[in-house]
Amino acid sequence: MYDRARGSILFFVVFVFSSLILITGCGSEQAKTLDPPKIAEYNKPGTVYIETLWKADVTVTNLTINEKALTDKILAMVLAGQITSEDQILGAVVNELLTNPKLYIIPGAGTRSLPVQTGASGTGFIITPDGYVVTNAHVVKMTDAEMKQSMALIGLSDLVEADIAGIETELGLTLTEDQNKKMSEALATAYAQYLTLSNQSSESQVLMGVAIAGLGTVQKGSPAELIKVGEQVPGKDVAVLKINANNLPTVKLGDDTTVKDGEQAIALGYPGVATFNPLIKKSEENIKPSLTVGSISGRKTMQGGWEVLQTDTSITHGNSGGPLFNNRGEVIGITTFGSVQQNTTTGGFDEVQGFNFAIPTTVIKQFLNESNVTPTEGPLTKTYHEGVDLASEDHYSAAKDKFKQVSESSPGFPYVSDQISLCTAKINEGLDKSTFPIPMWLIIIVVLIVIVAVIGLILFLVLKPKKKSKAGPGQFVPPASAAAQAPRPAAKPAPVVPPAQPAPPAPEPPAPTEPSAAVTETITPPAPAEPEPAPEKTEEGEAGDAAEEHHFCAYCATPLPADAVFCPNCAKPV
Repeated sequence: MYDRARGSILFFVVFVFSSLILITGCGSEQAKTLDPPKIAEYNKPGTVYIETLWKADVTVTNLTINEKALTDKILAMVLAGQITSEDQILGAVVNELLTNPKLYIIPGAGTRSLPVQTGASGTGFIITPDGYVVTNAHVVKMTDAEMKQSMALIGLSDLVEADIAGIETELGLTLTEDQNKKMSEALATAYAQYLTLSNQSSESQVLMGVAIAGLGTVQKGSPAELIKVGEQVPGKDVAVLKINANNLPTVKLGDDTTVKDGEQAIALGYPGVATFNPLIKKSEENIKPSLTVGSISGRKTMQGGWEVLQTDTSITHGNSGGPLFNNRGEVIGITTFGSVQQNTTTGGFDEVQGFNFAIPTTVIKQFLNESNVTPTEGPLTKTYHEGVDLASEDHYSAAKDKFKQVSESSPGFPYVSDQISLCTAKINEGLDKSTFPIPMWLIIIVVLIVIVAVIGLILFLVLKPKKKSKAGPGQFVPPASAAAQAPRPAAKPAPVVPPAQPAPPAPEPPAPTEPSAAVTETITPPAPAEPEPAPEKTEEGEAGDAAEEHHFCAYCATPLPADAVFCPNCAKPV
């Protein structure tokens, strides 16, 4: 009965604790998973817009068209029967200029010098509250060839437009939109081939949403120092920047090595087609990160032997350098490049969505380690996240208090003013829910303590050892070793009967002594007594007879043979 009760209680204890561990484990895992809207709210403040401006003095050669080479080509086409009418001649001239610009657009007489600037934009994310930022290298750095091409295409745009107008006038036609674009690229490529640069400089600005009274959240730029810059793809396209600021919002770096194919992938950034769409109102308030959701498609190995993450999450120009999150809101990569394929009609290259690539955080951490930078979550970021959590559960008053704490510590903290305004509006609409006065984590701890205390009390009462009764006069209490032996009927030990000996002279009767549990080293058998009438046999008598047939060791209660001198178990004399 005792063993059965103890086994039941132990089973109950194991069941309760296993259930608690399973429940709390599942709950904690579930709490780590966030939906995309909350990931966006968590990380919008720490996802920044980056602009880089390059300046230089450009000396460029005036261009002209090699009319002789172009005329010879058109005449050969006429003779070959490829051109059969005058209407086809103009089309052939334009097509030849656009297809082989290097053959016909050549340097002419004279040069001109002028100051030129060009720029690029992308996305980045803050990883420390004191201003370390991660982005792509190509957002803040250009190769010489790219610099010249960009200077010619953007910086010399007025010059290119004038050249196109001259070509249209000379040929007596108007180029289509697609032809105009191709001619601009052809002229820019020609200018880039012959121009020279001097007095070059560049400056990168990190812009984040900043609350300004009366203007909502607008973008404010901070000059950035280039700490470490990698190489563009196929190199490790990563850059680490530093801005002079404190109490900044941060995003959390995760571990890309645990990412599996098919897991959710969320991109946050400033794609140019959305940020600067001509149909969207041009306002700093509209310069906000855009969210796109997809999944991890696999891993691919770059030419240098390192891996990138493939994703079908939509990204485009402007997303470069932005964070790619897992479903716990942790950065697992930098959105870096996409895929293109050649358009057989136009000859150009078109983007192919669904096959994009991100540089994993494993590479990011290499750059950070080499720069002695440790990613750190800012204390205000944690408070801001708590406010987002409360607001998502309609606890707007409690959320507003959290956002106010952030605002008081850092008045320029991005989006905090928007959050306070949102909470205030919800409270005024009567949508606020009060929070439970006792935190749920505290309730869980108290319940666990009570359960453990109750179980401990039950175990104490059931498993508490019973007190052993003290041995009375003439009784023998066997030691623990004897208790382990097989149970035998309880009986009073019979006096030891010595072997038959010749009757000695009658000695003086021994003096009576007090009974004692102690046993001396040598047992002297008492003198035979006068036989008494045999008592009427009872259960005790029968037990006595059994004891007379098998006497026991006085030290360990081991049954002894009739002729034993020493106990075979404890070796004590009998």
